[in-house]
Amino acid sequence: MKNIKIWLRAARPWSFTVSVVPPVLGSIIALNENPGLSLNWPRFLLTLTGCVAAHAAANAFSDYFDYKKGVDRPGTYGSSGVLVENLLTPKQLLIVPAVGFLTAAAAGLYLMAALPNGTALVWLALSGAFLGFFYTTPPFAIKYRALGDIAVFLAFGPLMTLGAYFVQAGDYYWKPFLYAIPAAILVAAVLHGNNLRDIKADSATGIKTVAILLKDAGAKKMYYALLTGSYAATVLLVIFAGLTWFSLLTFLSLPLAIKLIKTVRDKKTAGEKDFASIDAMTARLHSAFSLLFIIALLI
Repeated sequence: MKNIKIWLRAARPWSFTVSVVPPVLGSIIALNENPGLSLNWPRFLLTLTGCVAAHAAANAFSDYFDYKKGVDRPGTYGSSGVLVENLLTPKQLLIVPAVGFLTAAAAGLYLMAALPNGTALVWLALSGAFLGFFYTTPPFAIKYRALGDIAVFLAFGPLMTLGAYFVQAGDYYWKPFLYAIPAAILVAAVLHGNNLRDIKADSATGIKTVAILLKDAGAKKMYYALLTGSYAATVLLVIFAGLTWFSLLTFLSLPLAIKLIKTVRDKKTAGEKDFASIDAMTARLHSAFSLLFIIALLI
């Protein structure tokens, strides 16, 4: 049981909500936009499995290269900690991305073969594979070049959602791409909160993140902008893109967003340990916001 917990920890399952929401969202939009369409459960479950497996793989790969580069070391907070605490060796940890990426690839290849127009999914699959594999892997190492925020926004927002829509509807459409934006902004906020917390620790390793480039004051403002931007994007989509007015239910999560903004504003007085879970707290906001958004679409 202890070994199972270690392997699960290595995959960082607390973060899986960001890879569960897009396939659910894309599938619901497909049903709403195609009257008479029934949910294809096997294809949905394969899509969900592929998204979560790719996410787990990317998480473990990130831990591996962060550890090798010295980003993850004793006293830092940004990883699963299995390498820093010597619970797994780097070689053992690589089993997670190997299994994860193979599972995601198998699911993707099956869907491309099973769907009548399945080859049209190739560009989405390759885009997602590139962002996941090269997030921290050389030579691109997207995360270390201050491009991580954009990468997670695209991967866990428009790309996954559009792919899930295609799997159900058999064609592309602009709505899933746009409707994925509010929740995707919060995914970027999860990473940005992590990087804001780690500005000092990350700067010592020579990597670049948006938070490092903006410095503490600028990074705080960007965090505020991301959280408020998700609600503003929802309103704009309601007004200009036909999103249901029920989507304003997402504002029920606004008190949590306000609390997080106050936490970031008071970062210095909060203390390092109290601020350490800012990424997990932001992930909870993403979960609450996304659940309300999905309920609105179901209504």
